[in-house]
Amino acid sequence: MQKHSLPDPLLELQSDVRTLVVGDDPLVRQGFVARLGDAASGQASAHEDIPEALEDTEANVVLWDLGPRAASPTAGTLDFAVPLVALVAHGSSAQDLLAAGALGVLRRDVSTERLLRALGTVLHGLAVIDPVLLDERNPTTAVPPARLTPEMDVEPLTARETEVLELVASGLSNKQIADELGISAHTVKFHVNAILGKLDVHSRTEAVVKAMQLGVVLV
Repeated sequence: MQKHSLPDPLLELQSDVRTLVVGDDPLVRQGFVARLGDAASGQASAHEDIPEALEDTEANVVLWDLGPRAASPTAGTLDFAVPLVALVAHGSSAQDLLAAGALGVLRRDVSTERLLRALGTVLHGLAVIDPVLLDERNPTTAVPPARLTPEMDVEPLTARETEVLELVASGLSNKQIADELGISAHTVKFHVNAILGKLDVHSRTEAVVKAMQLGVVLV
């Protein structure tokens, strides 16, 4: 069987990620472990097993498959010493999961590439939300409260600037973004500078944080 290689930026993300994979279905759990490869550091089947498993595996992020029909978690139940990414079925809402402590909410059918990017992103303290899972009835609550700042007016980003910003949020360098989008590193730098100006910030990290506050960066 031919082994599929990951793009170089994903290999870099994978080297930083140590994932504890959690889920009550052993076959599904093992499937995610296989997909993550070296980025998986252990498994747990239940909520009460997570603290001990984190110590044993030295994982720095939790990936929790909540199954096809997960009950809504209560506040704080997904809040651990490391960031947590929840995997949910299509049609679920991210609102309750974020309130419960998850930093990332993705669909269970997420691609391996997007999953690795999301795990790398939450390690930097940034939320990662599949926009399909946002509750349109109350969109502001779909972003963690600590990230909300009232009355932030900024000049809208172009589609290309938003694309560049999402890749910045994934931890990619200008050169890696250039390779990903098929443009020059100089053009990427131009877009990054435009993003910093529009968001009125002075660094890439500040840009990503403010964009998350505004709901711009959704992976």
